[in-house]
Amino acid sequence: MATKTGNWIMVGGALIVFAGLCFLPAAFGADGDRTMLGAGFVVMSSGLLGIAAGFYMKARALGSAATTTGAPASPKRNRNKGTCDRCVQEEPVIQCRVHQLHLCADCLGKHYDFRSCAYVPSTRRGAPMKSGAAAYSQSASN
Repeated sequence: MATKTGNWIMVGGALIVFAGLCFLPAAFGADGDRTMLGAGFVVMSSGLLGIAAGFYMKARALGSAATTTGAPASPKRNRNKGTCDRCVQEEPVIQCRVHQLHLCADCLGKHYDFRSCAYVPSTRRGAPMKSGAAAYSQSASN
């Protein structure tokens, strides 16, 4: 319903723009009146504002229709802890911050794009590692 209303508002705005353009011959005629030029621009700009309002109403109607249908929620990716997101076999060494992918060295060569991707070292590790202090205290006690 709002899209049809938006169409009618745009048609009304176009008619008002045409009425504003009809002022121009009076302003530029042989004995032209410069005040008619200003009046024509005021009427014409009011019509353009009406056309913009019609576009706005149609856009709002289309936006609300898109949200009411609702896209199905994307299922969360099953992230395997400690493995590459692509091959799921090796330990990741780097993370693509743009695509949120943890990649191993082999998969990085296939994914690399210097124009759009930003890489940081991966924080995901395969096996839990002992800290250096814990490893030292165990070896000292033996």
